[in-house]
Amino acid sequence: MKKYSEYMDEVSAEELFKGLLAEGMFSDKLPPIFTSEPFYEYCLDMKHNFKDTSHDYIRFNSMRNINIPRQLGIPVPMAYARMCKGLSDNWDEIREYFHKQTDNQKFKVSRIHIRKLKDTGKLFEMNYDNWKLDGTPDDDLILGKRFLVKADISTCFPSIYSHSIPWAFVGKEEAKNHKNKKTVYNELDCLCQKIRDSETHGLIIGPHSSNLLSEIVLCAVDHKLVEEDYKFTRCIDDYTCYVETEEKASRFIMKLANELRYYDLELNFKKTSVERLPVVFSSQWVRKLCDKKADYRMRNKSENESFFNYSDVRSYIDNALELMKDNQDNSAILNYAIKVLSKQKMTENAKSLCGKEFFHLALIYPYLIPLLEEYVIKPYNIGTDEIESFANIAYCNGLKDGNYEESYYGIYFAWKYGFKLKEISSEDILKTDNCILKLFGMLYYKSDEKELEKYKEHARKLKASCVMDRNWLFVYETLSKDDFTDEWKGLKAKNISFIKTI
Repeated sequence: MKKYSEYMDEVSAEELFKGLLAEGMFSDKLPPIFTSEPFYEYCLDMKHNFKDTSHDYIRFNSMRNINIPRQLGIPVPMAYARMCKGLSDNWDEIREYFHKQTDNQKFKVSRIHIRKLKDTGKLFEMNYDNWKLDGTPDDDLILGKRFLVKADISTCFPSIYSHSIPWAFVGKEEAKNHKNKKTVYNELDCLCQKIRDSETHGLIIGPHSSNLLSEIVLCAVDHKLVEEDYKFTRCIDDYTCYVETEEKASRFIMKLANELRYYDLELNFKKTSVERLPVVFSSQWVRKLCDKKADYRMRNKSENESFFNYSDVRSYIDNALELMKDNQDNSAILNYAIKVLSKQKMTENAKSLCGKEFFHLALIYPYLIPLLEEYVIKPYNIGTDEIESFANIAYCNGLKDGNYEESYYGIYFAWKYGFKLKEISSEDILKTDNCILKLFGMLYYKSDEKELEKYKEHARKLKASCVMDRNWLFVYETLSKDDFTDEWKGLKAKNISFIKTI
């Protein structure tokens, strides 16, 4: 099995720069129209010579599976390019640091981290399923243990202190004694602040650089736990530890809390639990849905081909809904069911049911909306009329509820599939504080000169204000080269866009 440091060693400095900048600037929670590849190429031509200055960033919310929004962000591209360049330039020292922190591990503790991925230049995904390379340590760690500890970090990324990067590298005392010295860790500390308007608290959720930076701190925490021979794994900020006694479970929790506190991080005690083994390794709902799928396949097997009919799909969805209600309305269960069904062979009636039901459920649970295009519209060949009906409701619901993610997905579908939204209003869009919604409003009206002028006028006001950085994507894509006089003008002169052609 591969060690953590071996994954890091496989990535060159050039690949790191490209992966983070060209493939890792925009969150996958956004509609799939954004790209930073042209900007990456521009950076190579310009030799990365951007001003050393602080910038704010775009904020937007995306609904979580527990029906609570999470704030994500998009950094100003010049500041993000400097961050990626700083990580790339210091990659040898960072890799050496990861060797120091992880080479004492008998198995790979951190399960989700940057790595080379097949058929893509992207370096990070939230979910991996490569047990042949990563191993499945839980099967070995459980031997002889009687208790399972589950714990996670409270608001991890927003709580990570930029100064904790130097603390992880060399310890608090040495870091404070050398805070003005030119070092790798001080440079990373400074770059973290520069993409967050000089703030020292928090990493932006969304850009892949944040996942690498968080690992610098959390691998140091892991190192201390491994030294005391605790048997545990970590997925981003979630810990799973196997121990022999309740007393040792308590000691692990306190040790973890103390190590996190060293970096000004807090354990989320509300989500911390100790369970007596044995427990079901996969969530009960995953197992039940898998059993249900296997049952349908066996029952409907015909000429070596399995398929789902209308009744099967209806029953499978109902079962997923029941499991969701039994699991505190966790809509990740519906997420799983949607992805499973999208890969099944079905009758036409079953496909029709999937389309109608999942559109309906996405309006109730907006967390599902980003799944619709890939896992519903495409596999079931959903017609434009059905997409239009959904988009009109989603747009209105989002404005009414203040969940602008719904609204801009509604506009995105209208823009992409070529229909009109009945109640869309530039005035309603422009009076919000949501940069992404304004951008999609502009794209929707791009061929309407009168409406487009409203967006240009609004963009000029934002450009002249102190909130330009919080709206840079809308302002930049809306205005022309002549509206800019700084580094943005250079991008416009080269026709750099962050919007894909569809």
